Amino acid sequence: MDHRSTSRATRAAAAAALGALLLTPALVACGSDEPEAAATSIEVVTRWTAGNSAAAAQKRVLDAYAAETGVTVNLTEGLETIDDQVENAVAAGKSPDLVIVNLFDKTLGWLDAGVTVPVDDYLKEWGLADKVKPTALNEWRVGGTADGKLQGLPFSGFSWPLWYNTDLLKKAGVDQVPATTDELIAAAGKLRAAGIGPVIVGGNDWTGQKLFYQIAQSYADAATMKTVMQKGGYCNTAPVMNGIKLFTQLRDAGVFVDNAAGLKADDMYATYYSGKAAIMPAGSWAYTESAASGTGIEKRTTLGGFPIPSGAAFTKPTAFQGFTGVGFMITKRGAEPGRIDNVRKLITKFYQDAAVGDFVKDASILPPTTGDFASYATDPLLAQSVGLDAKADYAVLPDVWIGAASDPIITVLTGAYGKSTPEQICADLDKATKG
Repeated sequence: MDHRSTSRATRAAAAAALGALLLTPALVACGSDEPEAAATSIEVVTRWTAGNSAAAAQKRVLDAYAAETGVTVNLTEGLETIDDQVENAVAAGKSPDLVIVNLFDKTLGWLDAGVTVPVDDYLKEWGLADKVKPTALNEWRVGGTADGKLQGLPFSGFSWPLWYNTDLLKKAGVDQVPATTDELIAAAGKLRAAGIGPVIVGGNDWTGQKLFYQIAQSYADAATMKTVMQKGGYCNTAPVMNGIKLFTQLRDAGVFVDNAAGLKADDMYATYYSGKAAIMPAGSWAYTESAASGTGIEKRTTLGGFPIPSGAAFTKPTAFQGFTGVGFMITKRGAEPGRIDNVRKLITKFYQDAAVGDFVKDASILPPTTGDFASYATDPLLAQSVGLDAKADYAVLPDVWIGAASDPIITVLTGAYGKSTPEQICADLDKATKG
């Protein structure tokens, strides 16, 4: 995931400028009656880069596609700034045909900006309407509702639990995974006394943002939380304000490791994998990567939810689950008559059961498609994750609802992991949300 500090107004202006740049080529294309010859290559930018647990499964699909169709796949690895990378290419007249990317932050505005096209018709024409789960599709629709335009096709679903190193908990005298925030505070005290970090999180990036929202909605129902994340009103919405106060209470009680405000995702993973912290929030994409670390951490980890306070809106500790992970977004260039058939053949190749199963095995994705993929869930943490419903309630993932305010919000929350008061946090969140 990518995060930078750009205001909503700046992004709106950028989208308008990008739309203007795209207007002329679109008019030129419409002015020609000549049929376009089928392209012999397809340009793809992907979030699954070398070293990512999904890269090998992706390569097998691309290789099979090239062998079967004779179409050359020109694959470009997406950088941390993949959204800017693609937008710059489009503006320069060098658009890819297909982008394999998260539905997050700037990509949420690509449809309006003219970078990509809606895929509602393709879903039906390509035989995917009955294959992809409606819940997964709705997360990729504008506004997250069943009547919104479909921005792309979801592929990599995820679960996002809390990871508990039970060996470290026991070493500190904590006999069971905390279920309440009072138990978590007590556990954090024991862990610190034993020289072990409690909850490790990147307070300076998206990992800290997600954990904050998980805690902030402890007392709020889903509809209230979605409204506040989308429109603001943090300070004036009592259940959310109580959640923000809970966050600062946990922070001041030492639940998060020291200097969490200065940490990022890589710090979080390295610290947890090496056994220097007992708890972290991390998604299913990290299951196979944790095993690849060679530390054996996957054998000492129990998955669960974040503990809840008395009076919470939830009955069980909370986790996230969703389908806004990596999916397929088709650009205007990819939708051209001479190119869309190549795009169709590649995307539908990914959705074949054997390919989906390959991604389950290699990258621990939560499949967005119908079918039984249990036999592919060979990773021990993924096997645990299948039973997460019994342990956790699912909170509202903020990505779709906060939209382009994501980066300014991360800046606000870096302060929240530092010393900001609840009043400062809510006021700054309102300001960031309204741009």
